Amino acid sequence: MKIELLFPEVCGLYGDAQNYEYLKKSLPDAEFIVTDFLSTPYFFEKDPDIICIGSMSEEMQRKVLDKFRPRKDRINELIEKGTVILATGNAAELFCEKIEYITEKKETEGLGVFPLTAKTDLFKRYNGKVLGECDGIEIVGFRAQFSFIYGDNSDCFFLKMIRGDGINKESGFEGMRKNNLMCTTCLGPILPLNPLFTEYIISLAGGSEKAAFREEAMSAYEKRLAEFHDPKVKF
Repeated sequence: MKIELLFPEVCGLYGDAQNYEYLKKSLPDAEFIVTDFLSTPYFFEKDPDIICIGSMSEEMQRKVLDKFRPRKDRINELIEKGTVILATGNAAELFCEKIEYITEKKETEGLGVFPLTAKTDLFKRYNGKVLGECDGIEIVGFRAQFSFIYGDNSDCFFLKMIRGDGINKESGFEGMRKNNLMCTTCLGPILPLNPLFTEYIISLAGGSEKAAFREEAMSAYEKRLAEFHDPKVKF
């Protein structure tokens, strides 16, 4: 199995790169590829089994899109093939049709995988918890963002929310999904927090390995799950 981490030096805010590190622990026999921003991504020419990209600044978001746009056909090819792509935080917005930067009075064309628009306002920060369901697996997570995504994702969502907001405060569906492309606004180490989801990701890529430190990870997951289900806990 081959796993590529994209641009960790500029797309690793909020500890998102720990998803990749957890996969390394869970898949000790896999080949791991780290691509810095100045290099050509492995996936441009070859077929990794899993691609990870994490949160970034707004300026870097535009630069990543400039790098990716000429290879939109290749990205769509991988999505259609069923390559597992995990985009966390505002990396999820790369796959929208458009991103509007309200504070900076700019907008940029996204990759257009989903007919949605992201709107970023640097004067309005949103913090929240996530409790949702993906293919029968309950997912816990955290969000800290300046943007929301608008449009109808009811037929292309990543999580059906149990508690918390979806892609915006009026939505009950978080993130986006097409085949094995999973885009979520959850930040940080979503895989270590959710060992069952980690195993699901591995299975989609053709593996059968268990999540690393499974006993400890499951204990922590079950405690957080109980906490997030508690109606006294604010979202």
